Amino acid sequence: MFNRFFWSAVLSALPLLLFARSGGAPIRRTGAAIDGGQDCSACHRTSAANSDSRGFVRINAVNYTPGQRQTIRVQVFHPEASRWGFQLTARLASNENNKAGTLTPNSLVQVNCDPSGNAPCGNDREFATHLAPATTQGASGLATFSVEWTAPAEGSGDVVLYAAGNAADNGGSNAGDRIYTTSLRLSPAPALSRPTVSSDGAIAVGAFGGGRTISPGSWIEIFGTSLSNITREWATWDFTGSNAPRSLEGVSVTVGGRDAFIRYVSPGQVNAQVPDGIGSGSVNVVVTNAAGASSNIQMTAAPRSPGLLAFPASGARQLAVALLPDGAFVARTGEIATSPSRPARPGETITLYLIGGGATTPPTPAGSVAAGTPTVPNPQVRFGEAPATVSYAGLAPGAVGLYQFNVVVPNVAPGDTRLSLSIDGTATPQTLTTVIGN
Repeated sequence: MFNRFFWSAVLSALPLLLFARSGGAPIRRTGAAIDGGQDCSACHRTSAANSDSRGFVRINAVNYTPGQRQTIRVQVFHPEASRWGFQLTARLASNENNKAGTLTPNSLVQVNCDPSGNAPCGNDREFATHLAPATTQGASGLATFSVEWTAPAEGSGDVVLYAAGNAADNGGSNAGDRIYTTSLRLSPAPALSRPTVSSDGAIAVGAFGGGRTISPGSWIEIFGTSLSNITREWATWDFTGSNAPRSLEGVSVTVGGRDAFIRYVSPGQVNAQVPDGIGSGSVNVVVTNAAGASSNIQMTAAPRSPGLLAFPASGARQLAVALLPDGAFVARTGEIATSPSRPARPGETITLYLIGGGATTPPTPAGSVAAGTPTVPNPQVRFGEAPATVSYAGLAPGAVGLYQFNVVVPNVAPGDTRLSLSIDGTATPQTLTTVIGN
């Protein structure tokens, strides 16, 4: 005779056993039409997929180099979720019944084959999904799942990635969870060739004054051709702790023989932060990708090379970018078409941004996210001939290589006023204007 209490307990637990799949989703749940359009809401049935606009699933990947490996990242977000899951598949756009490349399992991600089995899957379609440790029980906000993908061979054409994400409430059942689906189409990247630059192909970042003098921690823009066959900016996963990446999509830069930090790559432009230890005087800048190294670009190194962030010049007048406490820009009223602006009043504190400020106390190495209040020595700011009180001069917290000056506007006449700045005797080379009101 069966124990009805035992079976009642088993029956009541069945929804948890069937639907709370912390060990991974069943195959064909990305929402891809070719797989029947099913998604994870087939089990997590609180609401239809994509019905809660407060969250999302997003695929982060770049156009692929045939046969090469890249990391695909699936991000799932919802402000109230505290447990996470995902599924990802890669298909040839020319025939989505066929897999595209190969997904590789890791300690947090399994790869299931369609119709059955686990990787390696041969020619069978593949679905990457979470393992239980990757569901980050109790974590809130945003979850990122990383999967290594080896792209298909040359001639495969476009690839379509499909993904589903589960932003769950960690309640142990299929209720209260939010399902999202998305897709991303990738194309083969152009063939890579050796980077080409001109002898004057690098400048300090143009928005901060440009020029060819650089210093440890400052930023440079490098222009040329065939620098990369991928276009993208760094992302949080490219960092190791608080340290910025020294290469991006196989592109690296050296300054004076030392590895720089790479923020942005594209076929025609690379943005890099100058490393420490480059000395003073003439230094060579070199861009390297998988096909080889560029010729030398000669620049001049100095301990400090400050340059203020400024709006594009309008005739002979160039306006410094300065923010007021209320978030408005310092300018003539209505002068900035896309944002509020007004003149700064004497006694108000405005914020200026610059690069190339050089060494700080305490030291913050190049390539590091600034923390605390690392300051620069002997900061000076003048409005015309009137000195201003600088309440803070140092690295902007949470940024890499960006400096921030908080400056109290002195009592000067209203109207356009020349703004000048120096750090330990080294002045910005720009001729900039700010606007003072009554």
